Amino acid sequence: MVFKCGSCGSCMIYDFNKNDLVCPSCDSVGNPKIEYDNKDDIDICPICGGQLNLGQYGSARKCNYCDSYVVSDTRLGGDNRPSAIIPTTITKKEVFSLLTEKFSNYICLIPEVFSENRLKEVIIEYVPYWVYAFNIKAAYAGNIKESVTTGNTTVTDTYSVTESWDLDMEEVPVDASEKMPDMVMDELEPFDFKAKLDFKPEYLSGSESEIYNHESDHYKEEACYKAADFAYEHMYGELNMAYPHAVNLSRNSVKNDTSLDIRTVSADYYLLPVYRYSYTFKNGNILDYYVNGQTKEIYGTAPISEKRLWTAIAATVTAFAGAAALISTILMLLGGAV
Repeated sequence: MVFKCGSCGSCMIYDFNKNDLVCPSCDSVGNPKIEYDNKDDIDICPICGGQLNLGQYGSARKCNYCDSYVVSDTRLGGDNRPSAIIPTTITKKEVFSLLTEKFSNYICLIPEVFSENRLKEVIIEYVPYWVYAFNIKAAYAGNIKESVTTGNTTVTDTYSVTESWDLDMEEVPVDASEKMPDMVMDELEPFDFKAKLDFKPEYLSGSESEIYNHESDHYKEEACYKAADFAYEHMYGELNMAYPHAVNLSRNSVKNDTSLDIRTVSADYYLLPVYRYSYTFKNGNILDYYVNGQTKEIYGTAPISEKRLWTAIAATVTAFAGAAALISTILMLLGGAV
């Protein structure tokens, strides 16, 4: 479906700050005219008939021919309809501001990487996640050694400890898109699920999105690992409070002396916001940047120009000859002001 402005006919985009569809052409708010999918071929733009290239999992995409934002109500129906969405409240312009600020201490940057004339290349992507809830029954059995020193006397006691916990862990997210790198998505977590909204198709107008690539069972093992880490961390904290003078207590020892029974309570399909931007050099190399559209967490590296870097090093070494100057210069150029 396409949400067309009732006043001027332009494609509307959803603005979560205004809680409504907004027309970027005439600033009208709400009251869209909706054009629906071609049921015979959902990969065809309902406005111009151009190929959308949704692929196997795409559910929202900008048409390359008429610039309409198409949301596939067909692909988002039935079991493919998300339970919830976490909205983004930041803009593409703010994304570039965040990236510029993050790398502002570096010199020899390539200035055009974050220039505003590239804003159209910044994409807000709603990434499919399975979000699990678990009940965890944890049993610890181990020997904890405590040493207490009073004056010149040290008293060491060893306790045989058995403890158990019944833990409920909700909202454990696992990225359900093969296109998005797992390592990157893990780095962008966590998301604040208190901000979630019940899903509506219009929320995706102005963005790209996918449906989940596999059913929840496919990602369950990864989710269980995350749940187990939570359980071990919880028990380590509890045991540390109970035995504040322990000398042999560590996260690894707790893990080794613990048995877990992890039971899945539920698995729900959410869409979570990630901004994606790629800069391609003339030689074909690509720099990728990802920004959590809710928390503003950033993944990416500084766009340093090797030519500018070595020119600056050569100039500095010439002016201040010596090994110390060279080392200081390299540190300054690669890591910002020292």
